Amino acid sequence: MEIQKLNINLIRQDENQPRKIFDKAQIEDLAKSIKKFGLLQPILVKKIDNYYQIVAGERRYRACKILNLEYVDVIVKDYENIAEIALIENIQRENLTPLEEAEAILSLKNAKNYTHEELSEILGKTRVYITNKLRILTADDTTKKMLKDNKISEGHARALLAEKDIDKRKKLAQKIISSGLSVRDVEKAVKSKKNKKNDAFDEDEQIIEMLEEKLSTKVDIKRQSEEKGSINIEFYSYEQLRDIIENIL
Repeated sequence: MEIQKLNINLIRQDENQPRKIFDKAQIEDLAKSIKKFGLLQPILVKKIDNYYQIVAGERRYRACKILNLEYVDVIVKDYENIAEIALIENIQRENLTPLEEAEAILSLKNAKNYTHEELSEILGKTRVYITNKLRILTADDTTKKMLKDNKISEGHARALLAEKDIDKRKKLAQKIISSGLSVRDVEKAVKSKKNKKNDAFDEDEQIIEMLEEKLSTKVDIKRQSEEKGSINIEFYSYEQLRDIIENIL
């Protein structure tokens, strides 16, 4: 791989970059390091028309911009699947937030209709890791915002998903903040509430939890009687529908 000097004004950021939030202080620290030691790792780019799009190294690019560097070291690669490569690189190497990582994994999944097993092989993660990450995306907006704002941890978010009543979930989430509940505390609180419900409802909850973990989406059971009812499985794209069907079959 040949390293080239490229005018920084010819480089463009990737609009589909999984990372949405860049820590300003970390970028400034990186800029100081580059100023002292130089750019130790070239920026990976792909030529598109009359400019070059970043495949990997946006943090380095931002740091070089701070230093007002005119030319930077790059490696130009002719990638056909640039979006997929950028997603994999970011998931594996960048310090993404839990939501950013989950969204990046979902984007990668939808790019080629990958199964959870295939994603685990591509990313070098376990299948359970992939499933748990994607489950976060089924959370309500309030839970997601708390996670994004670092008010609750990823473990808290997953534990809260076991509480299907959104209002009760929000109250429990607030209690995490006000009382400093641990993940284990949340799991116990949800389990305690479940134990007070009737056996049929308990069974439904277990089935819902099992299906949601397997299908990575929201599932609901509506009972018409003890022996009759319906199952509602939500999907948000055609690709996700195909993956759900594949997992069921």
